Amino acid sequence: MSVEAILVLDMTRDSIAPEARAVDKRLAVLPRAAEFLAWGRRTGRPVVFVCSARRRTDKWFLKHWELANEIWTTGQEPIPQLYDATKDLIVHKRRYSGFFDSDLDLTLRELEVKSLLLLGWSTSLAVATTAVDGWQLGYASTVVSDLCISHAWGGHTVEQTHQWSLQFIEAMAKSRIATSQDLMR
Repeated sequence: MSVEAILVLDMTRDSIAPEARAVDKRLAVLPRAAEFLAWGRRTGRPVVFVCSARRRTDKWFLKHWELANEIWTTGQEPIPQLYDATKDLIVHKRRYSGFFDSDLDLTLRELEVKSLLLLGWSTSLAVATTAVDGWQLGYASTVVSDLCISHAWGGHTVEQTHQWSLQFIEAMAKSRIATSQDLMR
């Protein structure tokens, strides 16, 4: 049996707070993401929320970013309109990749998962590193391109960074790139 799981990366309460990056774009994605996750659950795909779990002692992360998604706070929880507490799983992560020093790989293997559908933010950080690490662990992946948002980097717009991130993921993680509508057909 080949099981495909949906990984929802960093779609937390803090990620849609008014001060969050690209918050308007993130909020615009939520209705489509809710529809996609409902489809995934109906079709028997496990949904795993992979949530950043920052600590106040996290010197590496706080040197580069603000404290958001602090572990065991409500801000670190999945966005309520996306999360089904009766069906979905949560994995905490401390770095960008969902696989790095987390129990994501063990969780997926227990579910007999062979392939992944990735969505969330940021395309250039969590989605990209999770896709690459997943590929190295033997998981095929598809990035749900219209349900991912990137950050603006190095003078590039959010859209430009999103597009080159998708190209990188396709090349380096051998990922398929598809829209939510294409996948739900």
